Amino acid sequence: MANWNELPKKVVLLLKKYKYAALVFIIGIAILLLPIGKTAKKQEEAPVDVKGSDDAYVSETEERLSALLSQIKGAGTVQVMLTLHTGSRTEYQTDTQTSNDTDGTENRASEERKTVILSEGSAYDKAAVSAVRYPQFQGALIVSEGADLPSVRLDLIRAVAALTGLNSSQITVVKLK
Repeated sequence: MANWNELPKKVVLLLKKYKYAALVFIIGIAILLLPIGKTAKKQEEAPVDVKGSDDAYVSETEERLSALLSQIKGAGTVQVMLTLHTGSRTEYQTDTQTSNDTDGTENRASEERKTVILSEGSAYDKAAVSAVRYPQFQGALIVSEGADLPSVRLDLIRAVAALTGLNSSQITVVKLK
């Protein structure tokens, strides 16, 4: 059994003997721990469209709004129609590489963008998604039995504005015949 008092002396002797190898090893570990370039942001699970298309998303939103708005006191039967300003978009993660070329008299900058591909084995590749944007609404038409009452109209406009992000000038409320 080794004497524990002699262990620090042996470590010091080994470090003196192999000081350059130890130095290279420590520098190598330090370089591996340094972040290089931009680190990828932690990706959250992307939101999924209701049924896979903008039309399905709008239809489901209209149905849910109609059911919800008909619960407002005095509104009665309510139908909602929404129009889209932009459809859904998927934004992909890209790597950007910029280089400056000096050509004697001219300076030229070039930028190269590449989509980041995630590989899960040899048979499956997919692009890294950085964000999924839901459709943005352009306007809303609300047809309600109680639309002749100003308080009901105001409640309907406020509710639709809060749920869709539209402002009051983009929402029209009319009376159901």
